[in-house]
Amino acid sequence: MSLMPKHLPKNSLTTAKIYKKVPLRQLRQWCFFASLTIALLSGCQNQSTPTPSATSTPTAKPTAAIAKEPEGILERVKARGKVICGVNGKLPGFSYVDDKGVWSGLDVDYCRAIAAAVLGDAKAVDFRPLLAKDRFTSVQNGEVDILMRNTTRTLTRDVTPNISFAPTTFFDGQGVMIRIGAKPNAPNSSSSSSPSSSPSPSTTSTDSTTTSPTPTSTPTSDKASKFDSKDSKSDKQAKSNEDNTPSLKEVTGKKVCVETGINATNLESSMKEASIDMESMILPDMDSVLNAYAKGDCDAISSEKSQLAAWRSKLPRPADHKILDVSFSKEPLSPVIVGNDKRWRDVVTWVVYATFYAEELGISMDNYNIFKETKNPEVSRFLGTSDSLGIELGLAPDWTTQILKQVGNYSDIYSRNLSPLDIPRGINRTWKQGGLLYSMPFR
Repeated sequence: MSLMPKHLPKNSLTTAKIYKKVPLRQLRQWCFFASLTIALLSGCQNQSTPTPSATSTPTAKPTAAIAKEPEGILERVKARGKVICGVNGKLPGFSYVDDKGVWSGLDVDYCRAIAAAVLGDAKAVDFRPLLAKDRFTSVQNGEVDILMRNTTRTLTRDVTPNISFAPTTFFDGQGVMIRIGAKPNAPNSSSSSSPSSSPSPSTTSTDSTTTSPTPTSTPTSDKASKFDSKDSKSDKQAKSNEDNTPSLKEVTGKKVCVETGINATNLESSMKEASIDMESMILPDMDSVLNAYAKGDCDAISSEKSQLAAWRSKLPRPADHKILDVSFSKEPLSPVIVGNDKRWRDVVTWVVYATFYAEELGISMDNYNIFKETKNPEVSRFLGTSDSLGIELGLAPDWTTQILKQVGNYSDIYSRNLSPLDIPRGINRTWKQGGLLYSMPFR
């Protein structure tokens, strides 16, 4: 007998289950939509909150940091209080530091001239010795503000990304240095069997000139004299004062040590063009060239004249060696700056021009005070007593006076660093003296 009430249908339990399931399904659907709505609302709320706070705060800091970059090197140098200058450090006459830590050289003085113009203090320079392979990268990375490291300006370097050149400060070129003093001592020249055989022709240079040049002695001397006449004309045009500088004919009949490659090619082609009879001793590297010359295996050596002068200064008797006033190549040594900072390039460019122009005007380290009261508008404009051209560069009105007071003009720099090495000034004279130094107008 069933205990189920009669008024309930037989499927009432099933129906009850269905009724129970339906609300659960709806509840789940409602919960799903509710949770979705909450997620959307919370997502919108979370997204809108970081925009003004979390996102804006970190963005503001990089923006401020980036904003300082466009200020450029000039502003960084002023804020730092020093110019970071990349140099060689081992080349006397250009950039050299002695045992006491004292820096000297033409490149060093140009670093100081920039510091004098920008900071008013020529001593505010941090010199960074650089290897040749690292010099351009150091400029591009901003490790140095300027590179003054006996660097030749060439087409391929000029188009290097983010690299720019300032006006040339020294027109160098491959030349020849000859021995005019005594030969090295016999023990030095006969230290090995191979060098001992080669010094004998060098010690008997007169023999070498009598054996082979006998049939060609007359034409060689005639052509050499013609070459000398051309040299004398060029010397007159350049108003040369190096009367004791030997001419290229001094190389006739001598053995010249030279490094393989472009230097050897330049030497042989130049001698052939000048009809100079000489013997070249081509060696694999410059160390071999220097060692051979020091031992007396050759009578002369060929390389860039700036390097010849530096090497000669380290020889036991520098006066026994002479650098000829001739050039076989063009090596314009120029300052290097980063390519994306026009303002800094202008500053460096016009500092170099200022040293040229001061010499043209006759203003030097010794007499700049005399010109302060001048009524010459050109001079007063240059010294900043009438016009303030320095403001156009972001410098003080007396920036040129600071250069002259603390460093000097180009002649002062040259006389202090290169004249003691007996390097003829040659084409590194002003354009008024027949040289290549030419300043753009200061107006």
